[in-house]
Amino acid sequence: MLKHRVLGLGLAVALLVSPARAGELDRYLPADTEIVSVINLKQILGSALVKQVGIDKIRELMKQSDELTDVLKDLKLDPLKDIDRVISAGPGSGEQDKGLMIIHGRFDVEAWRARATKEAKDNKDLVKVHPKVKDGQGGEHTIYELALSDAIPGAPGGLSLFVGIANKNTILAAASKDYLMDGLKVKEDATKGVALKNKAFAEMLGKMDDRQSLSIAVIGDVLTKGQLATAPDAIKDVLKQITAGSGGITVTDGIKVELSVSTKEAADAKNIKETLSNGLNLAVLAAAGLAAQQKELAVLVDFLKSVKVTSRDKIVSLKAELSGEDLGKIIPKDQ
Repeated sequence: MLKHRVLGLGLAVALLVSPARAGELDRYLPADTEIVSVINLKQILGSALVKQVGIDKIRELMKQSDELTDVLKDLKLDPLKDIDRVISAGPGSGEQDKGLMIIHGRFDVEAWRARATKEAKDNKDLVKVHPKVKDGQGGEHTIYELALSDAIPGAPGGLSLFVGIANKNTILAAASKDYLMDGLKVKEDATKGVALKNKAFAEMLGKMDDRQSLSIAVIGDVLTKGQLATAPDAIKDVLKQITAGSGGITVTDGIKVELSVSTKEAADAKNIKETLSNGLNLAVLAAAGLAAQQKELAVLVDFLKSVKVTSRDKIVSLKAELSGEDLGKIIPKDQ
């Protein structure tokens, strides 16, 4: 029942881990956004690789969970068809109560509301409904609060997820009611993306490729905070030279990786490029030694050899590719 309840309103959390179309910012991005990650689910499911694995096989795996099947039935949701893109965005400060999750697709609004109302009635300690919350612009919204502290063992005390239905094509979720409300204020007929406070970051988002399967963009300050704050000094010294980073992974019949970072000085870019190149050379040698003992690791050697690191002025770029043919050696077509 615990999993059942969490899946009911916490579906967005399970789906977490990209800006909108290249040159166009998603209209729901918070104004203080300085880190964005995206799952382009529609592109992933339409890729040759996933088609090779088989959508039907993925669907059969989902059906093995009766709880998941029940939830999706109530929501009238087929995640393999109805969800296009999942975006998570927030400020570079890393504050836990700031950050917005944006899920674009096609949703049966009444079914979602009915399921949420049922959960709130049956599980008052876990789900609360906040009706008619004023947005300060003359509008009112219903917000659903999921008490993650009670639903998830080990979660910090007082932690909640607030979920709101923007419209039939967008569902929003945030760790604070106020942050969610900022998203719900966005007019349904808005045609332009929000004006981000960090103009340089907004420009970087506008240049990203919306065809990537997984993508991320982040300002450099974020890299020296959180878990990376305890990284070895040598690593932190390199991260401090980075002003911003972006890139992603594209799934086709194989996998392509493209990443780039901007630095404070051209010399910093050159230093990072040399550090990465030296590390890759050592990795290739290590992988080659392992492949001599295990032939299946030869694919790893080929992948590492495909990695190209270049620098130009203050930009460092990394590209790599694992072809469909090489990937097929790891994932046989009959699997």
